[in-house]
Amino acid sequence: MNDKESETERRRAEAAQWFARLKTLPVSHGTLNDFFAWRRQPGNGEAFEEAERFWSSAERVGESPEILRAIEAAERRKPARRHFGVAVRPVKWLAASIFFLLLVGGGYAVLAQRGQAFETVAGERRVVALDDGSRLDLNSGTAVRVRFTDNGRTLTLERGEALFSVAKDKMRPFTVKAGGALVTATGTKFDVSKHGEQIWVTLLEGSVTVRAPDGSIQRLRTGQQWRWPASSGSIRKVRTADVAAWTRGRIVFDASPLVDAIAEVNRHGGKPVVLDAVQFGTRRISGSFEAGDADSFVTAVTAFMPLRRTEDSQGRIHLTVDPTPTKEIPVTD
Repeated sequence: MNDKESETERRRAEAAQWFARLKTLPVSHGTLNDFFAWRRQPGNGEAFEEAERFWSSAERVGESPEILRAIEAAERRKPARRHFGVAVRPVKWLAASIFFLLLVGGGYAVLAQRGQAFETVAGERRVVALDDGSRLDLNSGTAVRVRFTDNGRTLTLERGEALFSVAKDKMRPFTVKAGGALVTATGTKFDVSKHGEQIWVTLLEGSVTVRAPDGSIQRLRTGQQWRWPASSGSIRKVRTADVAAWTRGRIVFDASPLVDAIAEVNRHGGKPVVLDAVQFGTRRISGSFEAGDADSFVTAVTAFMPLRRTEDSQGRIHLTVDPTPTKEIPVTD
């Protein structure tokens, strides 16, 4: 083996080691920084991409009918293992599952992104580390597309909410598209949510410029939130810790209309909540709740509003008017 072949094998071995290291979740920021430093060295990026292609091939091999028949035959010859009372069979495509864990596991996803898409379902949150050193926190029910070029970094929030922690790169602006709005930053931390036509941008650190769908431009300062469509002013002061509480598994409401609070609770999964007493939709609610715990939220609502809960055969929680309320109702709307 000549020196060039030896160097290639060394890079391949290191790439495989990084795969093994990164799939052990969660991954620390120090480990990620070490990985990015390694990847920037000549030839290492190509070796890592080769490892990605290998695991993608492993996934396709796992779908081969011959392989599946062999696995099924082997599984019939031995009993399923049980864990906490649940039958567990060996994973059919081990190599592909390792690659899957690296891509979309509960910790970090590390990818060589030129054009990638990420999604979360209801009740799921995900953290994605981009190869420029930026980080995305994806909230429940979110879809984001990523496109990096030599001249810029463009991300599109198709729906949901994401927290963007942007690595500084003055030569490549970081731009987030959400509906008709455009948010531009170089190195900063901000939250963007898009639900239907409603778009909110909250600045946690640094500075960003927001171009609204009507072409107007706003520059935000830390702790400011821009909303579209505008109601009683497009920019307001907010508590950034409350806005980012979802990254810690919490939902915080500060005098939020009940109908909006219910929509937010439902986005995080759990039992769906239906407000049948629509006349209470504008009543305000404040509090901190665990994401996905609709029961605790409903308990708080029925404790302070003349509403009662019922549950239908599909597990949905209905809030209807309580004909015999026993509590004093604070009027806050």
